[in-house]
Amino acid sequence: MERLDDLLLFAEVVQKAGFAAAARSLGMQRSKVSRRVAELEQRMGVRLLQRNTRCISLTTVGEQIYAHARKLADEARAAFSVAAEMNGEPRGVLRITAPATFSAAALMPVIAEFCRLYPQVDFLIDTRNWVPDLIAEGFDLGFCAQTGPLADSSLVARTIGDVPMIMAISPALLEQCGQLSHPDQLAGFRLFARAAQAGVKTLRFLHPEHGRHVVEYTPHLMTGSVAVLQAGVIAGIGAACMPRHLCEDALRANRLVDAFKVQAGWQPEPTTMYAMLPARRGATVSTRLFLEFALPKLALAMRNELDSVTRVVA
Repeated sequence: MERLDDLLLFAEVVQKAGFAAAARSLGMQRSKVSRRVAELEQRMGVRLLQRNTRCISLTTVGEQIYAHARKLADEARAAFSVAAEMNGEPRGVLRITAPATFSAAALMPVIAEFCRLYPQVDFLIDTRNWVPDLIAEGFDLGFCAQTGPLADSSLVARTIGDVPMIMAISPALLEQCGQLSHPDQLAGFRLFARAAQAGVKTLRFLHPEHGRHVVEYTPHLMTGSVAVLQAGVIAGIGAACMPRHLCEDALRANRLVDAFKVQAGWQPEPTTMYAMLPARRGATVSTRLFLEFALPKLALAMRNELDSVTRVVA
């Protein structure tokens, strides 16, 4: 059994997409992490990683070895979780990925309360604006908002609640174009999307009598940041489908308005906030405990926030 901890280091480097990020995660010096992985390659007699000044990538044999190293890391964490459960107190690092706005507004107050009850649990919060591969990158828990059910069979999803959406537009642009009475009229607008890649996007609308209507479009502006998306709409460049509660201040200040007439009845289909766990890996004690602790609080926080917005815009 030759230095299994070096395999764990190698797995962390791949999951973090670099030596510097892995070193920060592990509390080690970057040079030490790099040296340990190089020694692992020397002992194995194969190159695991292709390195350049900007990034790393797996070699063909590195991909195969990483699959085993990742399983080793998962099993090691599970073993420590069992020990923590036997000792009666959860401990270790809980790795979570979630949107930045959700993390700051809803998740952090819950984490603060949880930490007071369980001080031995540490948190790593990843706030990228897209959903990473939870299994490949070693996350215990993920949060995401999307329309419709999750299709990824490798994940177990728990529903937190629905998020009402609004087709947001600036008052000046709406005055030029006029309020909409049907989603097909969006064809005359420059539309934005919260997306990381170009391509055709889909908007889904609901009507109490006419049911669902789908609009496909190619966005004029794409960004992973809700704040940037909102700034672009306020600037009067175009319109975007956004969570209503995140537009509360701008709606109150009349910097944003709803593009649809109230009497038209059409509104964007709500998105659903999910908590996700890897299906093929047993949840750690800390993960299960945090999930049961957090879900009702997050659902209540979302309801309270949405109720306050309803009172503002009613």
